[in-house]
Amino acid sequence: MPQLFGFPSILGPGLMLSASSKDLFMTAPDMVLDHTMGQIFNKLTPILEEGEKNGLPPGHALCSLWQAKIGGTVKGMIPVPDLALASSYYCDMGSKADDLVTALYGVPIAYIDGVMDSKWGEYPDYLPGRVHYLGGQINQALEKAEKILDIKLTSDAWEKSQKDSEAFINNLLKLLELMKADPVPVSVVELELLEALSGTSTGRGIQDGIKAMEILIPELEERVKAGVGATEKGAPRVMTWVGHCTDPRVTRLVEDVGLAVPLTLTLSWVAGPAVEPKGNYTTPGEIIANSELAMGMYHGTDGAIKAFETGAKVMKLDGFIMNYLYNCRPDATLSHTTKKYLEENTGLPVLSLEIDCFDSRTYSAASLRTKVETFAEMLKAKKKSAT
Repeated sequence: MPQLFGFPSILGPGLMLSASSKDLFMTAPDMVLDHTMGQIFNKLTPILEEGEKNGLPPGHALCSLWQAKIGGTVKGMIPVPDLALASSYYCDMGSKADDLVTALYGVPIAYIDGVMDSKWGEYPDYLPGRVHYLGGQINQALEKAEKILDIKLTSDAWEKSQKDSEAFINNLLKLLELMKADPVPVSVVELELLEALSGTSTGRGIQDGIKAMEILIPELEERVKAGVGATEKGAPRVMTWVGHCTDPRVTRLVEDVGLAVPLTLTLSWVAGPAVEPKGNYTTPGEIIANSELAMGMYHGTDGAIKAFETGAKVMKLDGFIMNYLYNCRPDATLSHTTKKYLEENTGLPVLSLEIDCFDSRTYSAASLRTKVETFAEMLKAKKKSAT
């Protein structure tokens, strides 16, 4: 019984539904296609083209992730679900793409709406009213899911979902701790494939991810002891917004020019809430909303920027690469504001880099190399002069 949810989305409802019934398969299939058909097999383009032919035409700044969802569904690679969970809480294009799935296949949708754009400086505080509003939206979606799927949300669903995910988060934190080493023991390309499991397959993906991490962690510990890494020892260290989801060459080019990437904002976000959730809430929706609001990602620009600042201290960074998705409103609004704020408040240089992290047909590694090479040489010179 497959169910779909948009990515990025509020993961809590999917986690709770998965914890309530083993018969449900909760997934963000577009991200699964991006990582498998894109990252691994380099066969994503025909899927994107099918999405462009069926309601998401090229040249309109439409998200390529949604083109993968529509294209994959049209080609029969994504099974038509019994229910779609649509959230415009972060991605304001996502619910519209799910509307298209409904128009094409008649799939019922449970919508989750919210208000992400907090005023500057509000985070890490947030008003109880925001928890109540978002929680109410989630409760409505869960009630609709129970009715359509003919299941009952168990009273311990949240606790069970958190317990099921605990080993995944703990292992991810161990991996990030290993990434503090110099040289970094593994490319962030591999780590991002692991973190994506929590947002693409909330049940079996997380459990399989735990097993993969238990194999990887001891191997990386040995690499750290031996001083073996993905880049040279002493390489300048940079944090990026996100790795390229469909083309590993775009992320690896950063390492190819001599920069170490120990962390992405996405990895820091998946590792857990930036602050402890506040207040005491009892309904399933409010519990989820309270957890989500503890993450800076969902507060607007300054909440995400604070995660960059924390990353700089924890990973001892030398700079940032703000590789933003040009056709995504929440991502694009971060681009130049983040550069200005971080350079003024951390003293570290920022490369603002426009990409499409879901489609490499326009923003290829070759087209980005000159900018990244120049930035790398500047960081190397600055680091050498400091020593």
